[in-house]
Amino acid sequence: MKSTIYLNGNIITVDENMPSAEAVFVKDGIIEFVGAKEEALRLADDNTVTKDLNGATLLPGFLDPHSHIGNVAPFMSFKYVAAPPIGTTTSIEVMKEQVREFIKEKDIKPGEWVIAYGYNDAELAEKRHPNKFDLDEISTEHNVMVVHASLHMAAINSRLLEVMNFNENTPNPEGGVIARVEGSNEPNGYLEETAMRMVYFSMRQPDMDGMVANMIEAQKMYASHGITTAQDGATLENIEALCRETARRDEMLIDVVGYNMIENDVNVTEYKNGFRIGGAKLLLDGSPQGKTAWLTKPYHVVPEGEKEDYCAYPTFTDEEVYGFCKKAIENNIQLLTHMNGDAAIDQFLNAYEKAMEDTGLTPELRPVLIHCQTVREDQLDRIANAKVEMIPSYFVDHTFFWGDWHIDSVLGEERAFKISPLKSSLNRNIKWTLHQDTPVLPPNMLRTINCAVNRNTLSGRIIGEAERVTPMDAIKGITINAAYQYFEEDKKGSITPGKLADLVILDKNPLEVDPATIKDIQVLETIKEDKTIYKK
Repeated sequence: MKSTIYLNGNIITVDENMPSAEAVFVKDGIIEFVGAKEEALRLADDNTVTKDLNGATLLPGFLDPHSHIGNVAPFMSFKYVAAPPIGTTTSIEVMKEQVREFIKEKDIKPGEWVIAYGYNDAELAEKRHPNKFDLDEISTEHNVMVVHASLHMAAINSRLLEVMNFNENTPNPEGGVIARVEGSNEPNGYLEETAMRMVYFSMRQPDMDGMVANMIEAQKMYASHGITTAQDGATLENIEALCRETARRDEMLIDVVGYNMIENDVNVTEYKNGFRIGGAKLLLDGSPQGKTAWLTKPYHVVPEGEKEDYCAYPTFTDEEVYGFCKKAIENNIQLLTHMNGDAAIDQFLNAYEKAMEDTGLTPELRPVLIHCQTVREDQLDRIANAKVEMIPSYFVDHTFFWGDWHIDSVLGEERAFKISPLKSSLNRNIKWTLHQDTPVLPPNMLRTINCAVNRNTLSGRIIGEAERVTPMDAIKGITINAAYQYFEEDKKGSITPGKLADLVILDKNPLEVDPATIKDIQVLETIKEDKTIYKK
């Protein structure tokens, strides 16, 4: 019977009944006592391990409220071409050289796929997306695809355009764009939304052993950021098979909750060896940084070639979205819905409200409004006063990584200052969570807390000072509120007797350091049910 005492550090419980403590006693992976050091020591026996924190800070393990760990797994073998401060890709020219070197380093044979991901056109010297002419300079013998950081756009080379049979006679797929060479119908290699996904999903997947190995590495990466529960936010058949096989092999280091696409079969399950299906995912629009989020008012600077009234476009019709919401409500399925633009948010709220009204059903399903980036004040009022509790999950890192881009090009100052309105939501007693949409960004929870608290952009501007929140507010967004979003608040999210000993140890206390330095705090150790799964 293993037991552990954690003591001699700052213990932030995230439990309002006892916000801090001197010690924590854990037995068989379950927290049994939180309180005074002397009392915890009296519970020890000959098999008890004493974990001296040496002044470090102990918190509940972080819960990732929205990411795509199943996509992170294959991405572990792709070339990362992010801009600073995460990566080193500052221009399309640099990207070309990096991908050419990647082909040599990995000895990728002609005819095989070469995938890079993470580029940010807003931070490239050329201030544009790559196209087939750029990628042909990397290789005309490989299938080259470079995926945008948002995962909503990509560019492919001429060879891959031929493989996909995308030509001047190919229409845009519903909910997507095949961009054209100016003045013609010839595809230029840049793709948006469903067009991009058609290419990605046509790629041959590695064998299961290779995929499981990638999945293990992905979990290790999440654990290095203090995460003990992660999400796969769009669990297609192949990803569900990967997760189930990883669980069958007892290789789930952390808990993973998957969400099937609502347009497919949805089979909600309980945990089995660390994996379960928690509900369904619905995708309503694209990304604001890629100018594919569906807005009610035009973009501040419309994309090249678009009309001045360009607001982007929906993925589904109103009738289709209503049908998906009705399906979720009638079948007691929690629905996680991607909605960045305020037009997409209107579409969801209208559909979900009508589905509740028409069915006469208001089950407690805690529908989650993923990203909710440009939510308006009147929409926050609707969320706060809805018949059922709705939970926005905000991608607040936009304030830092794309804040300047939103102010100068995407939304303009007035709308940009209101993205991820954490404080306005708190003022309405709306419970929210915070995420990074990994692999869009690494699952760096300390960076996310930093963004929520400071809201500074890459250039140092403050974007929406009125929407700043306290470090504790932000911590709740990745602990107790995230557990609540998952219906797991009785087992996770706080250091409370009876809950799992999912814990993270930090080198500094985020409640006491200079708020501008929260991003520099290091994860020293991550613990899942009293077992160390990461140690710095």
